[in-house]
Amino acid sequence: MDFEGRLSRAREEMRKMGVDLMYLRRGAKLWYLAGIRRRGPEMTDHNTYGDYIQGAYVGAEEGFVLVGPRMGSAAWVYEAKGKPWINELRIIDESETPEKVLEEVLKGFDVKGDVMVDERAWAQGGLLIQKNLPRSGLRLASEIIDPMKMIKDKNEIALMKKVGEITDKVYGEVVNHLKVGLKEEEVAHEVDYQFTKHNSDQTSFVTGVRFSSPKRPRRLHASRSTSRSLHEGDTITFDFGGVYQGYCSDFGRTVYVGDPPAKVKEIHNAVMDAQAAAIQVMVSDTITAQGLDRIARGLITDRGYGECFGHRLGHGIGVTVHEPPFLYIPDDTMLQTGMTFTVEPSIRLPNSWSVRVEDVVMVTEEGGLPFTNYHKELITI
Repeated sequence: MDFEGRLSRAREEMRKMGVDLMYLRRGAKLWYLAGIRRRGPEMTDHNTYGDYIQGAYVGAEEGFVLVGPRMGSAAWVYEAKGKPWINELRIIDESETPEKVLEEVLKGFDVKGDVMVDERAWAQGGLLIQKNLPRSGLRLASEIIDPMKMIKDKNEIALMKKVGEITDKVYGEVVNHLKVGLKEEEVAHEVDYQFTKHNSDQTSFVTGVRFSSPKRPRRLHASRSTSRSLHEGDTITFDFGGVYQGYCSDFGRTVYVGDPPAKVKEIHNAVMDAQAAAIQVMVSDTITAQGLDRIARGLITDRGYGECFGHRLGHGIGVTVHEPPFLYIPDDTMLQTGMTFTVEPSIRLPNSWSVRVEDVVMVTEEGGLPFTNYHKELITI
């Protein structure tokens, strides 16, 4: 990855916008801009010492200071190693206050203009930056980084194809594992295990496995995977993804237990036709994000199931699993070659069966190019 090139482009935009400093926490944006790997998702507050000031401080002209905690500092040292664009790694010791460390770091930059802050930064850290630099306005780093992330380069595309291949293999293994009597959470655990087995960094979000039928409908407010057991007559809908070298997949398919009735076949065909119609028109410079949603939604509505498609068609994806642009009203972003989206229509019949499909698809000059290619026939077990 050309991290030095990305930093150069970001700094050029900072200077154009009158921004002298950018602060990024250790997350997706810092990984994208400078190659500092993020940690896995934290389901509870971690609260390492000084976590609210940890991350990178990047000057518009020069200077890149990485700030990390003493406990676990080896991981920060490892991440900084071999990256000449990082000028200093400042480790916070528990004998000093994070407030004093932040003051010291900020004094190393000549800040007269605005400061950009990661929108997922701690509020405590943002307030401290404002306290130390009262004459500077605060802006969001996403103003610069999000547009950069939208168009994937050849290296990013290669990684997204790779994680797509991994995802196809994971699903194949999981389908072979399915049998009546398994719980949703047991199938979800198998998905997660298969991603580990196939050398994924981690899952890209909490795995969703849902069983449903008219006899045993699924509650809309239930968690993504529950202790409900699989029975004949159920649909199984999957929503999962993995991460490979920092890039995400997001995937969905549907399985039926037994001989599928006409209604299940009908809604399955409608969902697959809607996705195919949308992918076909993902031609660069010809359709907007919300326009693509209308294509798929219109087909499902014409089949009589518009009210059963209760979410947007999809979203941008890359180093984060959900990122702009979004395939829904009011996003009028024109689709461009190299943009990558999930295309994920669904039909959820009230108190009955559900069908969904989801693939990551890249915009090209000829139409959409899927990165996951597991077949879309209705699998039965």
